[in-house]
Amino acid sequence: MIEHKELAALPERFPLACQWEITCRCNLRCVMCYTDCFNRPDLIRNELSTSEILRIMDELAAAGCLDLVLTGGEPLARPDFFDIYERAKENGFLTTLFTNGTLITETVADRLAALPPHRIEISLHGLTEHTFEEITERRGSFQRCMRAIDLLVDRSLAVVLKTTAMTVNHDEILAIKRFANGLGSVQYRLGEDLRPTLDGSSAPQRLALSESARLRLMQDDPDLWAEACRQQSQDPKPCESGKRRFHIDAYGGLQLCSGNRQMSYDLRTGTFEEGFYHALPSFPCAWKIETPMSLARPRANHA
Repeated sequence: MIEHKELAALPERFPLACQWEITCRCNLRCVMCYTDCFNRPDLIRNELSTSEILRIMDELAAAGCLDLVLTGGEPLARPDFFDIYERAKENGFLTTLFTNGTLITETVADRLAALPPHRIEISLHGLTEHTFEEITERRGSFQRCMRAIDLLVDRSLAVVLKTTAMTVNHDEILAIKRFANGLGSVQYRLGEDLRPTLDGSSAPQRLALSESARLRLMQDDPDLWAEACRQQSQDPKPCESGKRRFHIDAYGGLQLCSGNRQMSYDLRTGTFEEGFYHALPSFPCAWKIETPMSLARPRANHA
């Protein structure tokens, strides 16, 4: 493991961490999902091919990138997922998988255990079948997700359960956290704020908790409240998007972060080095101007 003091010695602009949205395809239709609008056959056909992903991934490794998050959509919905994942491991990335868990079978769990990721983050948005499937809009998804958690925990893989707080699940959030805490090594994280969809719709906002409801939720749990207070007490950190952190979308667009896609550099036609060192520095970012954090709404990490 690289020591923190060594990382601090890196140049100000260095491609340390990548969040890569390798697909927008997904087997679920979660009501708040910001990528599902691109979960269409015509757009899926335009996603990066296996060979394109592997070529770009090799360029990331050559540039010194260390931390790689594979996300979607649902990454496991790609038939070539393990070709991608195994190349990431071969390149030595500290690899994290974001998944809804419902495609994790015994075979998938065994393959992950054979080449363990840094962690696997599973979206668990309800602790009852009714709430979970009201959100995913897919029958049977709750039992498949819960089974996946068991499979991964049984194999001693590092698991994080995370929940997006919404009007449809706020009564179950603390129960989900208690469930995670009862699994021993499993961690829990209250997820980021709702986002507009990739086609610009603000529809997910209809599910947003009010400021007062979000505040009450955090005050009802000592850990959540302590974290909110900790963030409030700290000076805002400078935004590292485009400096040490960056995002790649399903079509090869290199961007500052997943929350800022105003401009992209096309990795299909250009090199990662050119995009990172020459294109990203010119991209506009409103979050470069930091504002004080609200105790009721701790700021999400957009990278």
